[in-house]
Amino acid sequence: MRILSLDGGGYLGLATAAFIAEAERHFQTTCHEQFDLFCGTSTGAIIALALASGKTGRDIVNLYQAFGTTVFRNPFPGARFLRLLRGTTTSLYSNVHLRQALQNSFDDLTLGDLRRSGKYVLIPAYNLTAGRPRIFKTNHSPELTLDDDYLVRDIALASAAAPIFLPIVSLLSPTNGVEERFCDGGLFANCPALLGYAEAISYLKSAPEKIQILSLSTPRTSLAERSSAQSWLDRALLSRGLLVWGPRLTNVMIDATSTIMHFALLRIMEAHSSARANYERIELQRPEGVALDIATQQATETLQQIGCEHARDTATRRLIRPFFVPQEIHYGQHPETV
Repeated sequence: MRILSLDGGGYLGLATAAFIAEAERHFQTTCHEQFDLFCGTSTGAIIALALASGKTGRDIVNLYQAFGTTVFRNPFPGARFLRLLRGTTTSLYSNVHLRQALQNSFDDLTLGDLRRSGKYVLIPAYNLTAGRPRIFKTNHSPELTLDDDYLVRDIALASAAAPIFLPIVSLLSPTNGVEERFCDGGLFANCPALLGYAEAISYLKSAPEKIQILSLSTPRTSLAERSSAQSWLDRALLSRGLLVWGPRLTNVMIDATSTIMHFALLRIMEAHSSARANYERIELQRPEGVALDIATQQATETLQQIGCEHARDTATRRLIRPFFVPQEIHYGQHPETV
């Protein structure tokens, strides 16, 4: 059982897509061919669902390039205060263009269609109507009967509805017709790797030592702040409000869930000594000038460069090689040459 887990992070997902595209090119295969369960949150949900439907990393890079500038169009370029002021009453961006891009990409594909094609998916979102997390998944077990008729494009939009940045998404349940409201699954599982591991064991009945997990982050940066009060401004910022916190509050919450999910899964895998070698977490580093809502030409080029260069790194290729080669190596072949 091979699991691909993809973090959230808005337009930073372009780097993830570029990483995957380069890995697929180098190993001359696709994620659709090599992975069984695709887990993704927010922008990772878009990528995971696209890969599960048969799209390549290059297809997804093209998708992000097509919708990025329209989705994250800044009505107040260079005016951070005006953008934050707008964010106090309404979302910073509309999801109209994202909705259209997802419709063009997935059409009327359903989760049931993915299951019937032999692929499993797991997509976290937060159900505001019920006041609890919601995990959308293919009905890959007799115990699961709820989600087959959900449209893939709707699930992707719901999981990517980042608070402050994008509007809440309303969906009609295909099972009972009840309308429910959803927002970004990154609020509780920005890194869904642990959820995927639990799914593989509980519903897909996989033995821990038979599970391989590749977890990819979007480009991350340190959110650490100095703790000593260097000036009156430092002391004043201890009592910050919404305008000062701004989107950073969402970044802190989402980054924290990624970190805790990773370390929790790492400890669990370490408890099964035979399984630890089957888990790899690849974290991309974020330089200046890129963010989850910056989709300029320069940011687009930088994100693609980050993803491609990391996938070309010799050490990284060695780590991810087991996930991109056939699970059975025939006699006479050395793993390093496959």
